[in-house]
Amino acid sequence: MLAINEILFNIQELLGDNAQIKKFFLGKATIVINAKSIKDVVARLVKNDSTLGLSAITGIDLDKTIGLLYHLRTSEGIVTIKTEVSKGKPIISSITNIIPGANFHEREAADLFGIIFKDHPNLKRLVLPDNWPNDLYPLRKDANLEDISKSRDNFSYKIDGSQSQEDSLVNIIVGPQHPALLEPEKFSLKVDGEIVKYVEPRIGYVHRGVEKAAEKKTYLQDVYLVERICGICNACHASAFVESVEKILGTQVPDRGKYIRTVILELNRLHSHLLLLGHAGLEIGYETLFQYLWRDREPVMDLTEMLTGNRVIASSLTIGGVRRDIKETHIPIIKKQMIYLRERMIFYKDLFENEPSIKLRTKNVGVLSTQDAIKLCVVGPVARASGVPIDVRKDDPYEAYGEIPFKLVTRNDGDAYSRLMVRLEELFESINIIDYAIDNLPKGPYRIKVPRVVSAGEVVNRVEAPRGELLYYLKSNGSAYPERVKVRTPTFSNIPAFQKTIIGENMADVPANIVSLDPCFSCTDR
Repeated sequence: MLAINEILFNIQELLGDNAQIKKFFLGKATIVINAKSIKDVVARLVKNDSTLGLSAITGIDLDKTIGLLYHLRTSEGIVTIKTEVSKGKPIISSITNIIPGANFHEREAADLFGIIFKDHPNLKRLVLPDNWPNDLYPLRKDANLEDISKSRDNFSYKIDGSQSQEDSLVNIIVGPQHPALLEPEKFSLKVDGEIVKYVEPRIGYVHRGVEKAAEKKTYLQDVYLVERICGICNACHASAFVESVEKILGTQVPDRGKYIRTVILELNRLHSHLLLLGHAGLEIGYETLFQYLWRDREPVMDLTEMLTGNRVIASSLTIGGVRRDIKETHIPIIKKQMIYLRERMIFYKDLFENEPSIKLRTKNVGVLSTQDAIKLCVVGPVARASGVPIDVRKDDPYEAYGEIPFKLVTRNDGDAYSRLMVRLEELFESINIIDYAIDNLPKGPYRIKVPRVVSAGEVVNRVEAPRGELLYYLKSNGSAYPERVKVRTPTFSNIPAFQKTIIGENMADVPANIVSLDPCFSCTDR
């Protein structure tokens, strides 16, 4: 990947004085350009570095204009390209033909802010329901959400019919209510006999408006709010948010607080990976594996309860540190459970490597090549299973990850089996991280006091959630309430991979393919 200075040089050379460049927060940078230049800038960057990825597109209501922030993933962190479009005519060129992974990001901005992305291949509704009023964009400041019920019957939303399909294809709907999907999302599959020819995902069935709600609550209240985006990776959302606030405040969290946070975050990862691997067993008809893995998930939840007071929603992280210290009496209990879990992981690794039924259902299923993984901007185990070595804990260390040695797990086959094995092998690394953190737990305070009012500023922050890079953008205005909170979850970036990997596959492989991506639609919908 290009380094930040190389990106800045490329843009300055292309646009000259028309590009305003400034650095902020730990070497990251922001570049302000004219909206007409967005396609040329992105094309130039991708031409010089084909591995450049798009992490998110953030929309901001700036009164008379809509601000658009393109967050690009580099070898040194996030570079943000800023531009604006008028509210009256919010048109900007699509970059999907340069970075295909921008597809969902642009469609979400179209739904929530009314941006028209010129030349987008499929600018259909993604997040909002089809009977949502045409002229109501919920993340604009002037949106009167009380009028929704009055105007929902007066809509004329046109379904884009540009996707041509032969009459012989059969449409099979998976979801939004389905016994294999615990959360309501829909996949429309076009099949020719048993072979999938086309798929159209539809999200938003449990959209809770968290980003909008965050603007009406204090920063402390928002810690609890963002945790409830997802029950499984709740600590990761709390971490991404509180770190964002701390960066604007210039707060230095005590070392002990950082190490305790790292322990909580890795317990979150153990919980998530064990849950997913067990669920994968259920999807491929191996129910015994499901029962075993969920049994061995219980010690992780017991430890979370012991350290935080809660089994699922930890509510342990807060702005300035953590709410509870790790007691000396907790340490031998944690160490004992890590020994038990390591033994069980050895058993499961042997099982996955030698059980023919697992390999039969997952080997060479849903193959995602390295090139496609990069183009689609996938993250986490999905990317690492396709040979893309990205992990925020390594690339942009936070909490205590810069001080704790651990291995970056990758595979090159890019199939469902590789995605499951990456997660299984990461369980060993999580156990090692927890062991190291407990053995090297610093002395001193675990929390410091912070002001209730946050000074004006903005920050892009990311953490490595169990499913991959979780990105937060936070803009403060000098009050006790945030101006804008943007959340881009890993599954939002990974769903487009399913559209790629399922084409040409057998219908019977759909469950194994979906589950290997470890989708969390609660996170995705927010």
